[in-house]
Amino acid sequence: MCSVIFQATNPRFTLVIIIFYSLSIGLATKITYLMIFSHDFLSNEGRKRSTRLIETAPVRGTIFDRFNQPLAVSTPVSTLWVNPKQFSPTHQQVVLLNKYLAVDEVRIRTLASNPGGKSFAYLARRISPEVASRIIQLSIPGVYERQEHKRFYPQSSMLAQTLGFTNIDQKGIEGIELLYNHQLSGIPGLEERTFNLHKRVTRENRVYKPVTPGRDVYLTIDSTLQYYVEKALIKGLEEHAAKSVSAILVHAKTGEILALSTVPSFNPNARRSFDAKFIRNRVFADVYEPGSVIKPFSMAAVLTANVIDKNAIVKIAPGFVKINGYTIRDVGRDSQLDLAGIIRRSSNVGMSKVAIPTGGAVISRLLTDLGFGNNTAVYFPGESSGTVPVKRAWSDIATASLSYGYSVSVNLAQLAQAYTVFANDGDLIPLSLIKGEAKLPRNVISPEVANSVLDMMVNAVEGPGAGGKRAGIEGYSIAGKSGTSRKASSGGYKHNKYRAMFVGIAPANEPEFIMAVLVDEPTANGYFGGAVAAPIFKEVLENVLRIRNIPSDESEMFPAVKKSLSAEPSDSV
Repeated sequence: MCSVIFQATNPRFTLVIIIFYSLSIGLATKITYLMIFSHDFLSNEGRKRSTRLIETAPVRGTIFDRFNQPLAVSTPVSTLWVNPKQFSPTHQQVVLLNKYLAVDEVRIRTLASNPGGKSFAYLARRISPEVASRIIQLSIPGVYERQEHKRFYPQSSMLAQTLGFTNIDQKGIEGIELLYNHQLSGIPGLEERTFNLHKRVTRENRVYKPVTPGRDVYLTIDSTLQYYVEKALIKGLEEHAAKSVSAILVHAKTGEILALSTVPSFNPNARRSFDAKFIRNRVFADVYEPGSVIKPFSMAAVLTANVIDKNAIVKIAPGFVKINGYTIRDVGRDSQLDLAGIIRRSSNVGMSKVAIPTGGAVISRLLTDLGFGNNTAVYFPGESSGTVPVKRAWSDIATASLSYGYSVSVNLAQLAQAYTVFANDGDLIPLSLIKGEAKLPRNVISPEVANSVLDMMVNAVEGPGAGGKRAGIEGYSIAGKSGTSRKASSGGYKHNKYRAMFVGIAPANEPEFIMAVLVDEPTANGYFGGAVAAPIFKEVLENVLRIRNIPSDESEMFPAVKKSLSAEPSDSV
């Protein structure tokens, strides 16, 4: 029968049948070969085309204050990017992209035309996940989404110069964000992800390297005290129409920085609107001639050298003295003063007369031992170390000018740190800004000298004719020293441009807090440190002493409470 059919069949039809069967057999053979012998190779090639190794960014660590209040956090955001080779939005989609993302239509069309032949370009970075989801739902060819994080500062402008900020790639570029960038950044991970034909992630297959989140940073800052410091600084800025006002509040026994600020400030959450000139942390970055706030250290050098009788009476009249052809004048009109009176009345004449026998080298060496001319242990980015003059031979006028705070330059943090010697029986306590990193004290002057100068500074606030009387707080003994210095320029000292300063210790009988205040270029309601900076100190410390429940001098419970407060200073301040 078959032979009959084949005999009756057209030879060309037979040829087609033979070819068809041959191809079928060949195809089946090839498929069998690929499935059995080339399975691994083909699976690998398919995986190459559908999977990608994606670097996963770590969440940046949080910055907290000493009581675990968040100061800088990272929030999830989305980034949209395009592959220009695939990007081909319709006119309506271009309009919607412009509407939702505020991206210029010209830029969108330029990306679509891809003149540079690129395969990657950002469309919009760090936008809300809701907006990104709306764009993805438009199904525009070549548009993809990536998860990122955005830095957010819950306290807005508070502590802004200290915290600093990050760039768009979450790298710290100012302040604590820069100083501890490595710790906060973490380590990126690596994941293998599977994409479909539309480049959408279908599943995550394998983690090659787990992401390591950034480590948190805990500051010594007390946000409550920081609020009161900034409130007082803003008030002082407005009242005295000043260029800027800066302050630092330190725990006297540990050197922990509880608050520091400079106003005007800026809002790190509003990058496009803040003024770059307000970014600098003036507490560390600005150096200046300190004026009379340096006198307690000069007096400490005088007492240590023991070349002047501690009960000496110094002639001040007629209110000026000529040294090496220069005239040094006093604001007051005192005829004579003892050593305590020189500090109380802030006498340049008296300070010069006791400093010259002591010698400029002795004062210079003590200032260096106190940390002036060197950065503090905080290592804050942009800190200026200032200078302390060192000479082979000291002229009388060089010694005199150094003794009352000229020819030396310091920053406000150095001043606060140096004043710890008067609160700790002559031991210098290095400053710290990270909780749990308090540094070991170092003895600089004797307890007798430190306590003598401390008593003089109490007299400079509470004594008759005291320059710092406006820093006094009812019920508490306050030690402090005011200072006023003229601002220098390349052509000499500027006319009617001053810096007003006050550094104080509270309470003086059981020191807990040290605060240094600087008002730069006050132009209204006075310019002397005692009139401008001292009231700011008073306003802040009244709140600090109340909030921290520090008993007044009259309280019988004071010693017992003080003992309990000092047991664990990191938690009690």
